[in-house]
Amino acid sequence: MNFFKQVLATIVGLTIFQVISLIMVFVFIGALVASIDEIDTAGSATTTIDSNSLLVVKLNYDIQERNGFAAFDWSNMESFAKEKAGLQSLLEAIAFAKTDDRIRGIFMDLSVMPNGYATIDALRLALKDFKSSGKFILAYGETIDQKSYYLASVADKFYANPEGYLQLTGIGSQLTFFRGLLEDKLDAEVQVFKVGNYKSAVEPFIQDSMSTANREQTAFLLEGVKEDFLNNIAEERGMSPEAFNQILNDLSALEPKSAVELGLLDAVKYFDEVLDELKDLMEIDRSEDIESLTINDYAMATAENANSANKIAVIYAEGNIVDGEGDDTSIGGERFAKEIRKLRNDEDIDAIVLRVNSPGGSALASEVMWRELDLAKAVKPVVVSMGELAASGGYYIACNADKIFAEENTITGSIGVFAMIPNMQSFMNNKLGVTFDEVNLNDHATMNGITGPFTDYEAQVIQRSVDNIYETFTTRVSEGRGMSMESVLEVAGGRVWTGEQALERGLVDEIGNLSDAIVYAASLANLDDYRLKEYPEMKSPFEQLFSEFGLEARQASLKEALGPVYPYYEELQQITLMNGRVQARLPMLIEIY
Repeated sequence: MNFFKQVLATIVGLTIFQVISLIMVFVFIGALVASIDEIDTAGSATTTIDSNSLLVVKLNYDIQERNGFAAFDWSNMESFAKEKAGLQSLLEAIAFAKTDDRIRGIFMDLSVMPNGYATIDALRLALKDFKSSGKFILAYGETIDQKSYYLASVADKFYANPEGYLQLTGIGSQLTFFRGLLEDKLDAEVQVFKVGNYKSAVEPFIQDSMSTANREQTAFLLEGVKEDFLNNIAEERGMSPEAFNQILNDLSALEPKSAVELGLLDAVKYFDEVLDELKDLMEIDRSEDIESLTINDYAMATAENANSANKIAVIYAEGNIVDGEGDDTSIGGERFAKEIRKLRNDEDIDAIVLRVNSPGGSALASEVMWRELDLAKAVKPVVVSMGELAASGGYYIACNADKIFAEENTITGSIGVFAMIPNMQSFMNNKLGVTFDEVNLNDHATMNGITGPFTDYEAQVIQRSVDNIYETFTTRVSEGRGMSMESVLEVAGGRVWTGEQALERGLVDEIGNLSDAIVYAASLANLDDYRLKEYPEMKSPFEQLFSEFGLEARQASLKEALGPVYPYYEELQQITLMNGRVQARLPMLIEIY
């Protein structure tokens, strides 16, 4: 009897769940359709821009390379179909606002900024250029992290809440190591094959701390970032870099009042006082409301593309490089190769600009895309623009371009390869009580499994394969950059560089952004006017909906459940996702504070 009750309860529960799910889908579609009604046929939000408007810049989210729709959120369905401005759109919006008579000035609403220094440098330069128009920039925050401070240091006036907090602690990076977890706790071993003393992507899985070579390259990379950081802020605040560095070492500017005394802030103010000052700057009565709009809405409203028969294709290569098709968050070698091949054969496309923001990944997928870009370069200009990351496989696909532009603090280079194959035999035997047996009709038939160590001969074969791929990689760099193999090997070995350091070593041609790369590609193609076409095509909101209920939904749930621990889970997961394939990629979780 109890059994039938349980079965009945299960059936009723499933039925109720299906009905509720169906209702939620209809509610979602209704909200989605309503949201889409607010988007015009060009894809830009129908935002009204009044005269004497204030542009509000709040960048407390992970800025992607290109525009995209916000991730689905049941608690805020209206935001799903609202397009989010990518980096290039934000830069174009700031440039447009410089000469837009309707925009009186910029208010920077500061908090925590999760983006890297290359992205911040690009935005910072755009804001500095905006100031040359004579319009004002006023910045204010309550909890201001170091990256937000760096961005807002260009403001005419910089205020903080009297009881707020400034996270001015200096430049550094922290790496995470899992050897103790894998070997000591789980009895799991990671078998590593690599080329390059500086190829440190494998270290988190086989060591407890950084190698001497990794510490050397990390320190040198951070010195490049720190030099820009100190010099740029010191210049804006009227002090020497040495004096600012001492403030960071002493942790003497964490409280806003102390920061004012040290010259790093102009004053402490409450938000209502800041609003009064903004109204004075805009010459409106303090009893009136300020006409304002966000940088995202402004970017969507002012986006335009020239009406020209000439076309430049901009390919956004963002995320990990993976074999196969990939998705909107990764660079699938097969999918991108098809796109490049199509653009090569399209007579309406006059030039190709490849925007790379990738730590690398599959060496095979990188080679597949390199081949298609090499073929494309033979018939039309191919120019590369490097974003936050263009390292290892990300550099592999860039190295043969007609010209390479990098940001000052782009993380690039990392010319090296490795393979990691887990040996889970002890874990399965000792922790789970699972054993294995096998029948081999050839000597090494089961070597691709993960339940045993490699023999010496098998290890030699794998290492030889890794060596061969490294030779191919360095040859691509040598031929693409016009460098001798000796010169390439001096800067290779897996070592990472900033954009400035890479420029000094011949790995890139010029410091510049995506717009600079587009202008140069147009000059190579002899184009006086042109319009841009972005590739690969992004998913529509409806296509994203179905993705949200699949893999992306599970990832979102894990992120929410694990919180700050999620990046470590993701890093461990990379071992299985690599599936033993040779990788050309950066160390995971390389984050500069």
